Amino acid sequence: MAAITSLALTAALLALGNSPVAAASPKPPASAPGIEYTAKLGDAAQPSSNGKGTAEMPISPDNPAGTEWLNDCLGSSEAQDPSGRVYNRFKWCSDFELKAAYYKIENGKPVLKGTNTIRLLAAAIGYNDTRATRVFLRAKTGQVRYDGWNLIEKRTVAPNLKLEISPECVPGADQPTTATCGVGRSPAKMEWAQWSNFPDWVYWDVSSTSSEGVDQVAFHQWRFDENGASPGYEQIQRGKSSPVGIRCDSADYFSQGVKRYPRACVYTGALPFLTYDDNHPNIRQHIRDAQNAPATDGVTYPKEGHPKKVPGKWSSTVGSRGAPLHRVVSRGQGGAIALANEAVKKAACGQTGGVNPWGPDYNAATGLPPYNTSVDDCDEYPFSSTYEGASSTDWDFSVRNIANGENRSAGTKLGNFYVDDRILAWPVEDPYWVNVD
Repeated sequence: MAAITSLALTAALLALGNSPVAAASPKPPASAPGIEYTAKLGDAAQPSSNGKGTAEMPISPDNPAGTEWLNDCLGSSEAQDPSGRVYNRFKWCSDFELKAAYYKIENGKPVLKGTNTIRLLAAAIGYNDTRATRVFLRAKTGQVRYDGWNLIEKRTVAPNLKLEISPECVPGADQPTTATCGVGRSPAKMEWAQWSNFPDWVYWDVSSTSSEGVDQVAFHQWRFDENGASPGYEQIQRGKSSPVGIRCDSADYFSQGVKRYPRACVYTGALPFLTYDDNHPNIRQHIRDAQNAPATDGVTYPKEGHPKKVPGKWSSTVGSRGAPLHRVVSRGQGGAIALANEAVKKAACGQTGGVNPWGPDYNAATGLPPYNTSVDDCDEYPFSSTYEGASSTDWDFSVRNIANGENRSAGTKLGNFYVDDRILAWPVEDPYWVNVD
């Protein structure tokens, strides 16, 4: 028996835009002054039996306060939804209220003595070189209430009761079942009055061990667990927050320059999509035409004898959203699908002077009209790095000549998106979309 507790945590709908490349491995959690941990650091591993815009990582991984992304995340109404807000693939936040109802046993029965309520802020950041996410928590200073207590106990008992909080892995949520989730730090425990006046963040690392398959992909869920039991006051039910989903992997093909990102955990509540804006006007128009008017004669090439079906259109409305795209490994990595996409794309492209650079597969009646290859590239959509690309037997495609500088810049943006949003390669089911509206 003990304090009936209800945690109302906040909410993740969609994460919009790209996610940031995450920082280095998390530092071992350090002790926070004035806070009691119920066990030695590292002793609390608990085996499980399961955007919006780009934002910089915090300068110090043990203190996210003052960062632009967190202010924006916590300032939204979604932050007060039960599951928190997934800000993007690497970041999550929540603004929630925690209540604990305290009972005493009188004549063999639990009798409610009072309820304590506190407002808490939470944030979490995934890492791009470690199978872990760091979970932060702190109280909103001074925002605690003591309701239902008699006048004496409201001052002498309620503020001095203990409140223990920690993330935990949700039992039974690991996929595949061989994957293991753990929390590498014991719970944080203070009196209610101490929590109310404690301005710093406390934090834990939720981590994932290797799983199955080439990329060692595993899915987990974590949540907050509270324990308000104190001497003389019983707890009937411990409070649990709504689960938050993460996906962890050990894929070895993520890099930017010389920096490699061989392991990571991302938040599954984000639907990733790549946005091309006015910095790539011709690419944007090409993709818009391919998504919205693929069968219009003279708008997309190659011409087909049937209505074209082109996937990948992003919309925040599910009914208006197209079928997703899926990444494949690149031609430079020897990907067979990417190589086949490139070959089919070339067969649809022409060149100035009537010279066909791609051999007999080019058909002048249906293919892209000749263009000046010294200034233009042949751009294709869906991208050659997708399972739905030009060689797909289920989907159609479009080619258009685009100024080579803009086309190559757009290719760089796509490559950065794959890293920034941690898009795994097929056959892993990691869908994404392209936004040009």
